[in-house]
Amino acid sequence: MTNLRYADDTTIISSSTSGIRKYFQDLVTESKYYNMKINATKTKVIVVSRQEGVQLEVNHAGQQLEEVQSFKFLGSYKTATGDCTKDIKIRAALARQKATELINIWKDRNINTVLKVRVMKQMVWAVFLYGAERWTIKKSDKNRIEALEMWCWRKMLGVSWREHRTNKSIHEELDVERKLMAKVVKLKIQYFGHVARGSAGQLALTVLEESMEGTRYQGKPRRQWLNDIEDWTGYKYIQLKEMSVDREQWRKKTREWVSCCRQSSEGKAD
Repeated sequence: MTNLRYADDTTIISSSTSGIRKYFQDLVTESKYYNMKINATKTKVIVVSRQEGVQLEVNHAGQQLEEVQSFKFLGSYKTATGDCTKDIKIRAALARQKATELINIWKDRNINTVLKVRVMKQMVWAVFLYGAERWTIKKSDKNRIEALEMWCWRKMLGVSWREHRTNKSIHEELDVERKLMAKVVKLKIQYFGHVARGSAGQLALTVLEESMEGTRYQGKPRRQWLNDIEDWTGYKYIQLKEMSVDREQWRKKTREWVSCCRQSSEGKAD
């Protein structure tokens, strides 16, 4: 696989510096044929490697493309390490901004609490959950997601941290359960089922099942996207792929796994 294309966005992939330069030059040449130009300012270069100091120089029209450690692409941030913490933080900040913009709704006493809760989920949580299917969740990320959920409820109620209200009291007042992390789990498991049911040769399934060439570096391996699915379900990939074929069974099991995740979150100390 050498390139990924979406509308007018293109990602070129290569395991060598000579390869990336060749593919990029081919792209430039073919683009000129159709009277299209490459925007050097918007084009970035990123090196995915555990070796420090690896640099990649790619030039276009006398201008060197900027090498970065992370960049925004199709609405989410990609990093050289594959870590999703930065993207989660940014989505959380955008959700907080949206909740703050809706302050007049939270203060309006003519709007009942049930409707406010629905507004929060549809207009604020939806901002945060954009692209959640692709996240790899670490323990610190899970804590950050659950903290965002409580921040949203306190913002809606106008409860200051100085009041020393417990999370349990907030939930009881609103008559709600912890659900934000469970929504992330549901989105990821549903997406996994969609990918796993794909036929051989489809891009998403190829990416999921293929392995990188070469030997692995010493030390603890980085957490992978599939690790979340296996941890939440308690099954290995082969078992999950077989289960996903039966859509009705998969929906039923998804509800069970999401319910277990929700109960686990509720069991945390307030």
